[in-house]
Amino acid sequence: MVHSVEDKSNVVQLPEGVTPFIHITQNVFLRRKHKKLKEDDIAICQCKYDTSNPKSACVDRCLNVLTNTECTPGYCQCGDSCNNQMFQQREYAKTKLFRTNERGWGLLADENIKAGQFIIEYCGEVISSEAAKKRSYVYEAHEVKETYMISLDTNYVIDSTRKGNFSRFLNHSCRPNCETRKWTVLGETRLGIFAMKDISVGKELTINYYFEWYAGATVRCLCGAANCCIFLGAKSQRFKEYNHVWKDGNDRYKVEQSNKSHKNYNIGSGSTTKMKSQRIPKWKKLRNIYPNESSNLLVVSKSSKEAREEVTNYEGI
Repeated sequence: MVHSVEDKSNVVQLPEGVTPFIHITQNVFLRRKHKKLKEDDIAICQCKYDTSNPKSACVDRCLNVLTNTECTPGYCQCGDSCNNQMFQQREYAKTKLFRTNERGWGLLADENIKAGQFIIEYCGEVISSEAAKKRSYVYEAHEVKETYMISLDTNYVIDSTRKGNFSRFLNHSCRPNCETRKWTVLGETRLGIFAMKDISVGKELTINYYFEWYAGATVRCLCGAANCCIFLGAKSQRFKEYNHVWKDGNDRYKVEQSNKSHKNYNIGSGSTTKMKSQRIPKWKKLRNIYPNESSNLLVVSKSSKEAREEVTNYEGI
């Protein structure tokens, strides 16, 4: 049995058991419109199309490609042969949803993917950082178990909890095979998922959440990688300073009490230890991701009463 989610452009079939969401093919902006790129701000490359080599138009040496900027249709000298419009043309790799053993739904490669290849854009509702905090309170009050948020920049967040695409199913790994990269497309910053290495068909696609722990319950990481840090956010500064102690020199990660408000944990050695699935606490709001650097997690910090007040003020939940 399958059910579908639909937008104006397509219908997507989802396996039974997937929490319904509205499928979109590009970001939806709330409180503001898409930027209109001024002609003076259009980046025009100097590429020349070689008819004897169809793949010569706007590739590795293209000035726009080198600056992670897509060419603008109608302004690129290579015309329809331009190879630098992957976001606009949605040149996604073939992927497929699958049910993992302990980590819910995941996304796997449905074809062989080459290192550096564009896999999919992370799509959702683009909202301000302040609006993202308010939504976190609303989600908490409504006991929404699965939420997905990524920082687009210092001012905006992509929330794919209610509206998004299959990128929302990417799971975390301490040794990921994909990464996020920011690209400028028609004046807007957009977030893409790219392969870090060659990925064979049937392999799960993963990214590093760069989870930042601030307080509250510790969440077990179930990625199974040889270098797994055992807890999400275990390498963040506050995790180490206020709650836990690293033990160097062996493969054992020991958690000791350094604050009376926290529990003691002792994790045995070995990276293949099976861990039971654990429900992620409501304060954990996925995911603030910056390419190749750590970032901050949106954390619910208000009380339930304050959260209910936010629900009263928030429209459209």
